Amino acid sequence: MIDLHDIKEIVANLKERIEDKTRHSYLQRYMETPSIDEDKLLLLYSICEDLLLPKEQLTNYIVTTMLVQQALDTHETVPNRLSFSDERVRGQQLAILAGDYFSGLYYYLLAQASDITFIRILAEGIKDVNEAKIYLYQMDHDQVDQLLSYVTSVESAIFRKIVNSFQIKKWEEIVQNFLLLKWLLHERDHYAEDGDSILFKTLKKIASREKGEQETDVMFEFNKHLSLVCKKLEESLKTNPKINKSLLNRINELLLKSTSFTLKKIVEEG
Repeated sequence: MIDLHDIKEIVANLKERIEDKTRHSYLQRYMETPSIDEDKLLLLYSICEDLLLPKEQLTNYIVTTMLVQQALDTHETVPNRLSFSDERVRGQQLAILAGDYFSGLYYYLLAQASDITFIRILAEGIKDVNEAKIYLYQMDHDQVDQLLSYVTSVESAIFRKIVNSFQIKKWEEIVQNFLLLKWLLHERDHYAEDGDSILFKTLKKIASREKGEQETDVMFEFNKHLSLVCKKLEESLKTNPKINKSLLNRINELLLKSTSFTLKKIVEEG
């Protein structure tokens, strides 16, 4: 297995290749390109270690998959409510066009390699992500499990399509729980900073309906779901003992972060 230093260098080189592909002078002039999710890049590289394919083909798979992720992340920056000021409209139009541009890049790269199979895998993943987003953002959620199911699809559908298509299903649980844990921690931080979170809005609605809304009830429900995801992730790691050290270290960082916030809050409130 490749050592920790080499993995970090490989992932850094992959990130640089992706940034080279997405660099566009006009877009950079008028909008900020979404940053590359290094956790997803590391996860994707770790999965691809198991594919035993030629290096150039693996690199192409990783770069094109992350271009898809860039396209989806860029479309995500388009606000739900349109603004009619000239500057805002141009920003919204550019975000849509930039997402389409990144999508076109991944089709172009895979078409150059005549890799119709992988185009189909990613296209099916994109379809699943967009279907889940429709339910996630347009439904009035009153069940946390339902909400988290849609979030899991949004965050991991593309990765799961790759895992299942190449029949390395031992990665499926790790992919789902790692990316869901990452999302939960992001939502918790977002809520702590400005009180805005689709998850906590749902938790508050449930707490208000069942008990009368109390902040302690909301955090208790959140921590219950967070603990369950952590437990599932720890269990799924046992089924994949060959996971590389770099990804394992990152997973352990997130698992530690899941408890440190709670302990900090207890100390502050005590």
